[in-house]
Amino acid sequence: MDQPKLRRWGWVWVHQMIRYHLMMKQTTTLWIGSFLLIVAMAVWRFLPPADRSVPEPDRTSATGPDAARAAAPKPTQRIQPNKRVTLWGRMAGDGPMLISEESDSGMITNTYQVSPTQFIVRVVSPHPMERRLGSLDYETAAKADFERRVATETNLLEIKAILEDFPTAIDSQRLYSGIREAYATRARMRQLRDEGYKNSDRGSQLGNQRLNSQLLDDAQRQQPNDEETKLSVEGTIIDLDYRDAGERLKQRLTLLYGELPKAVHQRLMSIEIYEPAEPLQAP
Repeated sequence: MDQPKLRRWGWVWVHQMIRYHLMMKQTTTLWIGSFLLIVAMAVWRFLPPADRSVPEPDRTSATGPDAARAAAPKPTQRIQPNKRVTLWGRMAGDGPMLISEESDSGMITNTYQVSPTQFIVRVVSPHPMERRLGSLDYETAAKADFERRVATETNLLEIKAILEDFPTAIDSQRLYSGIREAYATRARMRQLRDEGYKNSDRGSQLGNQRLNSQLLDDAQRQQPNDEETKLSVEGTIIDLDYRDAGERLKQRLTLLYGELPKAVHQRLMSIEIYEPAEPLQAP
């Protein structure tokens, strides 16, 4: 083979060796990089997680009549604690509806949707003692009220027995506050039920008088008068308030104890109360 041809083949061999060397170096680099990545991921996987816990609350002892309230169990979940929506129908828009909103000051605004186009707003200012639920003053007043009324309203003993079976109520040291809430709720529901009966009877009487009147023509007999319409609206509001009373009890007991099992709520709602619950007297 002549010298130029040999030189040409020599350069080709050198070029191929250089390409081979570079390819091997690139492959080795890629393999080493992959290995290091796998090692890094393994190390990260077994490192302890960062501390994201919520700082411990301030445990400085409180003083005053509301000191024990700070130690009471807190609700595990509070979604719009000051607002309730009570439906007469099965879903929104299906029947009358009540939206009850309670401000931080305790003022309650009830918005009644009695028809698709008719809304009635009523503002309720609770008794000052109701705003102190959870305080030592409230518990003291509730216990005194229980001892004063239990001789005549004997079903208060049934309420007490139900809450005594609920360990959280005992541990909270607010047993009588819960008794008072159940007592007041069931008394209110009995009052609403009686008002509903009277309202319905009055509406029926007016309807019969109109149908039997000889002074009205057929068209007038079939058209309700203003008083009947007013009674119908008031009856709807009474029904919504009655349904809402049980939800309000559940809300207040949950705020008081931090939880309220469904079974406890159902048992409390089965107790009959026959006397009205007078406002608590401040101790």
